Amino acid sequence: MKALQTIAALAFLAFTAAPLATAQESSKQKAVDVSGAWELTSESPRGTMTRTVTFKQDGTSLTGTIESRMGSMPIESGSVEGDKITFTVQFSRGDRQFEMVYKGTVDGDKAKGTFLTPRGDEVEWTAKRVKTPQ
Repeated sequence: MKALQTIAALAFLAFTAAPLATAQESSKQKAVDVSGAWELTSESPRGTMTRTVTFKQDGTSLTGTIESRMGSMPIESGSVEGDKITFTVQFSRGDRQFEMVYKGTVDGDKAKGTFLTPRGDEVEWTAKRVKTPQ
């Protein structure tokens, strides 16, 4: 009798766990679409910094530009996996090159995450999609 109960319990778990695993795999496979303009904000010792980011997405590849007080910089090594985004921005000051790596999570028209400064500090950022008139 115990063997029959164990088999029934295992069968129940197998049938209830399979749809959950399939749903989780489906959500991982569907990448968000971040194409378009976003307003990205972060706090620094110098105050609030706002930048305009324009993403161009092709499947899981992410490119575009980021506009800041330092000018326009290309987005490099960008990717989208599910609701996660990562991208790198390189810039120069004088003859020195710097890199900032952004990582975040997208939820509809909002996103949040962190970026690493050239000094290795982790800074939090938030972003919202800029609505374009239609």
